[in-house]
Amino acid sequence: LDIDVSVTGNTVAIYLPVMNLFDITLSLSESAQDKIQDSLLSASRVLLSTDADIRFYCVIAQDARLPEIQLVIIKYVDDVKRAFFRDISRGEYFKRTLIDINENPQAKKEKAITDVFGKMKLEKEWQDKVLDDFFRSPPSSLEGIGYWQGKFYIKSITLEEFLAEQMANRVKLRFREKEHLKKYALKMITGKFIEEKNTKFFLISFNSESLLFVPEAAEKKAMDEEIFTNVFEIIANVIYGYKFKDFDFAEAIEKNFNTKLVVSKEDKGEFRP
Repeated sequence: LDIDVSVTGNTVAIYLPVMNLFDITLSLSESAQDKIQDSLLSASRVLLSTDADIRFYCVIAQDARLPEIQLVIIKYVDDVKRAFFRDISRGEYFKRTLIDINENPQAKKEKAITDVFGKMKLEKEWQDKVLDDFFRSPPSSLEGIGYWQGKFYIKSITLEEFLAEQMANRVKLRFREKEHLKKYALKMITGKFIEEKNTKFFLISFNSESLLFVPEAAEKKAMDEEIFTNVFEIIANVIYGYKFKDFDFAEAIEKNFNTKLVVSKEDKGEFRP
């Protein structure tokens, strides 16, 4: 099976077919990890030595026997450079890498549509035409990135959406790893960068619940304070780490109770530990 490569705007995408991508526990197999690491290393060497205006690269790994499930890894070339010169630690470099195992978004989309076509008994050539015309377009967000039936679904990644997704990933990681935060379950965490009405802002949304008790008013207030403080520490650290300034504020929303907190660019430093 051959590796496939595509360039879209400032982003290089690499399709990596891997036999036995997952083991019986649905974790990455040891052999797959080695192949993926080799591909990432090779890509980083090439991109560090090129003069082309490439800012991001993405590796999409799939098992040919189960292409409906994929591993997507996205890296920012400047982060690779900083790690190479030891300007950031290995731990920080890992946190700056987007890693996601997901259901192939294009496969999922096409299956839903072809199921409808099947009920309509639409001819195969018309099915393909409708899919080509309306459902096989480049993704509008990072969640749509993938590779399906010999075609890349990739976009020119922006630093803003990369940082927003990274914030969400770091929130997941912190609440999973920090012992004192394991009493909370944060679910459906998403990070977006939104531009509307001449305003630019980061939006982190999530559902939260306590695993220890059903919070009453006072307990709910303390719970919100601890959760939002940690979320905004992460937002502030990411913004500071990239010295990113082209935004107006950051907003976090807990969707179960519609609790929200907005912090302006000028006040974000209050949350840095």
